Amino acid sequence: MRKRTAMETDPLEKHHQKTNNEVSEDDSESAEVKLHTDNLNVPRSNMDVSRSSSTSSLASSSQNDELVKNGNCPEETVSNDSEVMSGEIQKIPNRNLPAVNVPEKIILCIDLSEDPNYTPFKLGDGTKYAPLYMIKRVAEIFINSKNIINKSHEFALVVLQSDTVAWLRDFTNDPCDIISVLEDMSETQQGDTFDLSALFDVISDHVSLPQVSEPNATPPPFVVRVVLLYSRSHCVPKFVHGQESFSLLLSSDYFTVDILYIHEDPSEANKCEEIFSVLDDLDDRGFSYVLDVPRNTTKLHDNMAKLLGHPLQRPVQKVAYYKLELQEIR
Repeated sequence: MRKRTAMETDPLEKHHQKTNNEVSEDDSESAEVKLHTDNLNVPRSNMDVSRSSSTSSLASSSQNDELVKNGNCPEETVSNDSEVMSGEIQKIPNRNLPAVNVPEKIILCIDLSEDPNYTPFKLGDGTKYAPLYMIKRVAEIFINSKNIINKSHEFALVVLQSDTVAWLRDFTNDPCDIISVLEDMSETQQGDTFDLSALFDVISDHVSLPQVSEPNATPPPFVVRVVLLYSRSHCVPKFVHGQESFSLLLSSDYFTVDILYIHEDPSEANKCEEIFSVLDDLDDRGFSYVLDVPRNTTKLHDNMAKLLGHPLQRPVQKVAYYKLELQEIR
């Protein structure tokens, strides 16, 4: 199964900050780009893919494991980075669908499980917050931003508890409806396992996917997207009862799974790298965005902002580039 090309570009501008102090001590750089649009396509002639490097230790580790497995040396690959990326361009999947900002039915899947002895998120003024508080915060920003982009977008809410999944709120285009439910959520203990089968069974029971007679020419009435915020550092997710529901959903061009993995710093005492590898392998088509972030406030906001792009309009993750550059007009 293919491994996703790591993509951690320059930090984006923090999106809709509520306070001027909401900057982590690790990141004091000024932001360069805001994601205020669903259309993130960049003309390929303006894109220097060789600069698409990663600061994600999990993504880098996952890539290196794959390179070693294939008989390549990570150090040699770094020295030939431009050649590797040039080869990756040839592997870019192509979704031959109209790039139209049709309404999205977005299913926010929030993990309520709390890591034992978790490391809190720390703001620039020294204030510390629990991971779930920050997850709810960026989810709220995401919902409000998508609603500004297109009032027809709808949101549903699913929660991942210790070892169960619950559909809390059905689709609505009223952000306040979802946010009010978000505010009432609280942490649960972390279980030994998490069943991905249960998650996608619940989703399959609550969604219907559009059917289009001429998919290459006619936009669908809507698309369905799962945005999974997984936050366990010790519990590796797996399909306990099969992948039938997941495979059925993923067989549709109008269904996408995006993942933001929020975790502790990787160590021998946790399973962060193994968890990331499982999440990264969920969509072998290459259209999902799979991002990860440790306890870093700035990067948490940046990565959540990267999920604002519409799945029919954004580039695939391996060539997504978020820095604006001035060019001369001839």
